[in-house]
Amino acid sequence: MSEDQEAGFVLQVISGPMAGQSAHIPGNRPLLVGRAPESDLSITSDGELSALHFSVEQIDGSYLLRDLGSRNGTQVNRERAREVSLRDGDEIRAGATLFEVVRREPNRRCAPTRPAPPSRRARRTELVATGAPFTASARARLRQERSPLFAVVDAARDPRIRLLLGNAGEQTASLYTGFQGEILADVGPTLVRLPHGSTLLDALVDSGWGASWGVFLTSHRAFGDVRKHLRRFLLVESGTGKQQYFRFYDPRVLRGFLPTCGPRKIEALFEEIEAFALEAEDPGKLLRFTAQGGKAIREESTLEREG
Repeated sequence: MSEDQEAGFVLQVISGPMAGQSAHIPGNRPLLVGRAPESDLSITSDGELSALHFSVEQIDGSYLLRDLGSRNGTQVNRERAREVSLRDGDEIRAGATLFEVVRREPNRRCAPTRPAPPSRRARRTELVATGAPFTASARARLRQERSPLFAVVDAARDPRIRLLLGNAGEQTASLYTGFQGEILADVGPTLVRLPHGSTLLDALVDSGWGASWGVFLTSHRAFGDVRKHLRRFLLVESGTGKQQYFRFYDPRVLRGFLPTCGPRKIEALFEEIEAFALEAEDPGKLLRFTAQGGKAIREESTLEREG
């Protein structure tokens, strides 16, 4: 099936330098939009766009827009958005370009539709750390781990993450490699080594606990071995046989995924990992998962509230 006949969501340029162009949103990787030629939808003549301005990614049948730390920001239905779930008819403004999200049915070509009315509001995910009263307790629990501590953080969640990683001086590396790793290094999943006494652990917990910045894990393996192991799980096969990105580093995903895994998946995931530690849906609780007998063993700790 050719791209102009494939079912799914399409990002269509309504106005701006490339009005009339469109791009199908793939199911196995993010669609990158920006001024850089490496973007999937490259609009080089829009000087107000950042090199990589925003991405749209299909996750479990939903379409998630992420602003990639752009200079001028991204608006969805006239509201500033960092991360938001998209629907058919949503209007996206980035730089001097206006886009529309259009659902395409199988074997039907995409036709322009009216922009969404201004009264429609974006379904946004607020990037506010809701776990502030519990951060001291969370830090203390993580420091109790006897094995070397690592974190996988999603650098696209908040611009502060890149600043924290850059200023800390700890060993870090994107989980992406090659050309994709070069263009997504600042906005993709990043492995971080957190040695004993690391101030970066404090910074990540204090700023991001309760905001789904990432997950923590322990392993006695070398940094490069842990990175190589985790890279195996970036892509998984969907029920339709297509490969799609697996956001295991999102605590909302991992805490729901691990209890559903069979023995083979558990053994593979924990082959180089001793434990995963992450925030619960209630930021006043910390979850810790280990593997035993082909099952994920879930431990829940209640964190002490400060003050």
